[in-house]
Formats: sequence, C-alpha cells, structure tokens
Amino acid sequence: MLELKNIKKSFKTGTFVQNALNEVNIKFNKKEFVTILGPSGSGKTTLLNII
Repeated sequence: MLELKNIKKSFKTGTFVQNALNEVNIKFNKKEFVTILGPSGSGKTTLLNII
C-alpha cells in the first residue's frame, strides 16, 4: 500500500504564493487501478511528481 499524509506544495513568485496541494491525504491499495482527475491547474501533475 502507498499512503500520502498531509502533502503540501506551494510555488512562490515574488510576494504571491500559489498553493498547488494543501494537506492532501490519499491511500492506494496493492494492485488497485487509480485515475487522478480534475480541472487544469488543480495539482494532478504536482501530485504525480511527488509520488
């Protein structure tokens, strides 16, 4: 099993801070097929890069 707890990721540009992931919790069971869906800019690729 893969488990992620309280994952946070933000990007800073000057004084502006953009939160890509804010305390994300997710579990993947063995042999489980999973898709990650969401609108553009919702943090899907950021999450996959952390995994």
